[in-house]
Amino acid sequence: MKKMMFVLLHMFIISHLHSTLHAEESWDKCKRKALYFLPTIQGWCTAEKAERMMDLIYETQPEVCVEVGVYGGSSVYPTAVALKYLDHGLIYAIDPWRNEDCLVGYEIGDPNYNWWKRVDLEDIYDGFLKVLRRHKLNSYCYVLRMRGDEAIAQFPDASIDILHIDGNHTEESALYDAKAYLPKVKQGGYIWFDDANWPTTGKAIDYLLEHCELSHGSKRGDDYLLFHKQS
Repeated sequence: MKKMMFVLLHMFIISHLHSTLHAEESWDKCKRKALYFLPTIQGWCTAEKAERMMDLIYETQPEVCVEVGVYGGSSVYPTAVALKYLDHGLIYAIDPWRNEDCLVGYEIGDPNYNWWKRVDLEDIYDGFLKVLRRHKLNSYCYVLRMRGDEAIAQFPDASIDILHIDGNHTEESALYDAKAYLPKVKQGGYIWFDDANWPTTGKAIDYLLEHCELSHGSKRGDDYLLFHKQS
């Protein structure tokens, strides 16, 4: 009897190890596939950042993710892929995809003004929707075609597990996103902040540093930072 119990226990341990290894291999394969397709998607999310974002989702298994500033979806895509792999959670993709909204705060003649005035955001928006359909991510991504200040009322305080701030990078807009959305993040939640090395995002970063712990990156010089909202 004891010998049989020992054999059954041994078989259970081996089976558990095999399933764990299989799951890890499958997760690695999922990431490799996502990173392979990443260059085909409009936007500026690097492979390094995309992998970090996916790993954070895999580790924390969030219910609610929010991205402010989507453009072509290069950072929404790896997020949604990770949620699909877990078959758990949803990312809210917030962006107006309107040129006039992207120009707010920039002076005429500013390179950012000139670029955002010319880009065909309707085409970018259509491309993003095609990405969701092509990779079967619609069930894990809810699109809110509106400004961040228009969408914020849809999120109760302490309802967001992972927030990604990547909207308008003018000083006023970036600081608004940090101040307005921080209360929406749960205690223990995470905040990605993109283009942290822009001079205009400095005040927003300082505000987040006052209320959160820096989990990845340095205060200045890095393309992106990760904050942890402490309980």
